[in-house]
Amino acid sequence: MNTVDQAIKLVRHWRRHRAVLHPRTLRFLYHWMRGSTVLPYPPLKLHLEPTSVCNLRCPMCPQAIDAVKGDTGYIDLELYRKIIDEAKDFILEVNLFFRGEPLLHRHLPELLRYGSARGVRLHVNTNATILREAQARMLIEHGAAKVTISFDGPDKATYELMRKGARYEITLENVRRFLGLVQEYRANGWRTPYTVMQVILPYDPQSPGPRVPPHMKELFAGLPVDEWDPIWPHGWAGVMQENGVVQAQPYGDQYHPCNWLWKSLAIYWDGRVASCCADFSGDQIIGDVRTQTLREVWNGPKMVALRRLQVEGRYKEAKLCSGCDALWQKESTAWHLFSAAERRVRPKALPTGRLVGGAPRQEERVLSPLAAEVGPQTIAALAAAANGYDARVAGPAGSANGSGAWAAGPAGSANGSGAWAAGPAGSANGSGVNGAASRPRPAAD
Repeated sequence: MNTVDQAIKLVRHWRRHRAVLHPRTLRFLYHWMRGSTVLPYPPLKLHLEPTSVCNLRCPMCPQAIDAVKGDTGYIDLELYRKIIDEAKDFILEVNLFFRGEPLLHRHLPELLRYGSARGVRLHVNTNATILREAQARMLIEHGAAKVTISFDGPDKATYELMRKGARYEITLENVRRFLGLVQEYRANGWRTPYTVMQVILPYDPQSPGPRVPPHMKELFAGLPVDEWDPIWPHGWAGVMQENGVVQAQPYGDQYHPCNWLWKSLAIYWDGRVASCCADFSGDQIIGDVRTQTLREVWNGPKMVALRRLQVEGRYKEAKLCSGCDALWQKESTAWHLFSAAERRVRPKALPTGRLVGGAPRQEERVLSPLAAEVGPQTIAALAAAANGYDARVAGPAGSANGSGAWAAGPAGSANGSGAWAAGPAGSANGSGVNGAASRPRPAAD
């Protein structure tokens, strides 16, 4: 999530992260390394949630244990416009995802058009289970600058273990069609999204790092995958660290404040601001953009207090941070180089590196209120996932169809949840998305 190794990865993959490779990034690095708590710059990135609803229940995700606890909804267009209008002058990138599947928001085309028209770089992350032709063209034509597809596994067995409620063959077809359209639009002079294939792999202690299986790349041979992004599962603030289905990456042994508090804000669909993107349950709310500006939240008393707790090594006093793996870096060459550079700017009294007691013990990894609250529910949900939990049966109102997309509601409308109704490939569904019976003729921008 927010480790030193990933900061170095950001530089290596500059094309994907070019939005954040900005002179202001150097200010972020300086103040994060120094341990500043009141920051002289606004946030660099936003995670802005179109919806908290997801059509899958993946075992490595807090959705598998109903972490949102009924907090489901879709962002209001007026609130979205307020946030974009406020952020456009300083934000470097807006990630249109958080706890849910963004394609389920029936007004996603309008969200994309409004943001891109104001010069905001927009990133959409999707599980691609409902990425039909109409949705694929929408992402390309309406302004997504980057599209990340989560496709976890080179074969049916692995994929359907990792993506509970999805069907391998259908998602594979969706992804290939999307990439084929990207290729076609590029050939016709369109500016298209930068495409990332994210692959979450079970942790392998014998491997120096996650690696995409070579035969997985063969599934998309000749198609424009701009970048492969293999990652290991993380513990979601300790909640999913011991999840019983997919082993999460273990804690490192070097303590360092998480860089999230120095670079980003995470905003729920209703305007509440969470302390970070690992907060699926509203355990650490630091503000509300319905009544505050982004800058007020960014340097507000709750955010400043969280930075101070981490800087002073008092992370256990923050209920969500207490068991989080993002605070514990793996000892590596990258860590030692970073630590050596940091000593030049960080006051000696501020703790980093090996702390007395080390990383959280097992009993300390579940200190967040969510993990303490769910107890047996966690065990039951994960056992269900291990034994073939099917979101098509156990999903919210409106059963899912065979593709993992929610079944269509009344004619001419989205289904009861406000999500997309899955229409035939190449046609518009009742969600207001402009489908295409025939292919539009691309024109250079």
